[in-house]
Amino acid sequence: MRKFKAVIFDLDDTLYPEMDYVISGFKVVSQYVSTKINMESHKVFDSLLKLFEEDRINVFNRLLESYDVDKGVVKECVNLYRNHYPNIRLTEEVQELLQLLKEKGLKIGIITDGRPEGQWNKIKALGLEKYCDSIIVTDELGGIEYRKPNEIPYKKILQELGVEAKEAVYIGDNPAKDFITANKLGMFTIMFKNNKGLYQQTNLSNEYLARTTINKIFEVKELIKST
Repeated sequence: MRKFKAVIFDLDDTLYPEMDYVISGFKVVSQYVSTKINMESHKVFDSLLKLFEEDRINVFNRLLESYDVDKGVVKECVNLYRNHYPNIRLTEEVQELLQLLKEKGLKIGIITDGRPEGQWNKIKALGLEKYCDSIIVTDELGGIEYRKPNEIPYKKILQELGVEAKEAVYIGDNPAKDFITANKLGMFTIMFKNNKGLYQQTNLSNEYLARTTINKIFEVKELIKST
C-alpha cells in the first residue's frame, strides 16, 4: 500500500457493528415504551429484538399494534431511536488500525449514508473525528439522492483529502452500493466481509465487487505494516 495516500471507509458494519447501534437504540426506546404499556423495559427490549430478527420493517408499529396507545407513541419511538446518542465504541483493533494509518501519513476519510443527526451521533460516540481528515454524510450534500453509489460524495472526499482516485483505498461491506463508483473512478476497493453485518448482498455483477476481500479488519493493518 506504499503508493496510496488515503484510506476511505464506510461507517456502518465496517468501522463498527451496526447491530450495536440497533441494540443501543432499542434500549432507549424500551425505557420509554415501558411507561406507556406497563411492561418492564427489559421485556420490551427482548420483544423488540425478536421482532427485528423476524423482520426489520416497522418494528415499533408491530410491537405496539396490540396495545391501546396513541399514534404519537410510535412516532416518538422513531424519534428517540433516530436521535439518541448511542452507546457504541470502536474495538481496540480498529483504533490501532486508524492510529497506524495516521502514523504512516495516510489521509483518512469516511463516506456514510443516513440521516445526518443519527450518523453524526455515531461518529461522535465512536470518537472518529480525531482520526479523520474528511467525513461526508451523504444526505448533507442535498438529500437521499446523494447516497452511495452517487459519484458526488466520492469525488468530493477525494478533493477534500487532496488525492487522486488512484491514490485512494476504499473499504466497505456492502457491494450493492459501496464499490461500483469507487471502481469506476479508479480507487482500490476492499470489501470487509462482515458475516455479522445487517445487510448481506449476493448475485451481483463484477462491476459491483471489490478488488479484494478481507475477513477481519486487522488484515488491513497487517498489509500496511508490511509496507
